[in-house]
Amino acid sequence: MRYTNTNKTENIQLSKDNYYVVLDFDGTITNAESIDSWMALIDFEIYGEECKKDVEKLNGKYKPIESDYEMEYEIKKQHLADWYGKSMNLLYKYQLTYTKLQKALQKEKLKLREGAKEFLKKLHQEDIPVIIISAGIGNTIEEFLKKQECYYNNIYIISNFIKFKENKMQKFTGTIIHSMNKKMEGFLPERWQNEIKQKEYAILCGDIVDDIQMTKKENLDKTVTIGFLNNNTDEKLKYYNQNYDFVLTEEEACFQEVEKIMLQFTT
Repeated sequence: MRYTNTNKTENIQLSKDNYYVVLDFDGTITNAESIDSWMALIDFEIYGEECKKDVEKLNGKYKPIESDYEMEYEIKKQHLADWYGKSMNLLYKYQLTYTKLQKALQKEKLKLREGAKEFLKKLHQEDIPVIIISAGIGNTIEEFLKKQECYYNNIYIISNFIKFKENKMQKFTGTIIHSMNKKMEGFLPERWQNEIKQKEYAILCGDIVDDIQMTKKENLDKTVTIGFLNNNTDEKLKYYNQNYDFVLTEEEACFQEVEKIMLQFTT
């Protein structure tokens, strides 16, 4: 189903040269059944049963917190920072290598959302800037998009990147990005900042309520926001409707529907 919560069509008029696109990755570019970009690089057949127990323990504690929209903001934010820090420590503990990452990705547990590949191709053909902001693993996202033949030069990825040296994991680079501190500010190179400044409007797609923060609050009146509600619709729908201009569930949760929405705003 599609839920509409906006009258922005009166104020936003998209043309080929006046907007950019901001996308989450896990659960947005990938579909509801896909594993996430953290889990995609941890193959338990490689790392063993102890690693599996450690991961399941962390996820069991923190995943419900991520989708708790009643929890006090600062408390939730600290919990998520703790989760991501501990998850990164597990990759050090089990000695991730680039070879292991490549081997894990061969299992093809990441799945594109319907229409995502065609959507990214069209944005490339029209030279529209695409900013992917993900609390996942940037190396995984890059490798996956390359494998799917949809990693174009109009795409910039803001995510948690791992630096490797002689195949061994050295460190995560930059600030830890989790689902409550995802943003463009402070992460975009100057060339991309200049690209964005020239655009009047934006399209934003995410799969959790906190993805709305990928753009500044003061920019929301010039941004068409689209939320993919992947599960627990009855429980979560009110929160998505309070935050997104459009909410897509079930068979409408695809990028063909995103394009239909964009046509409503096209001059």
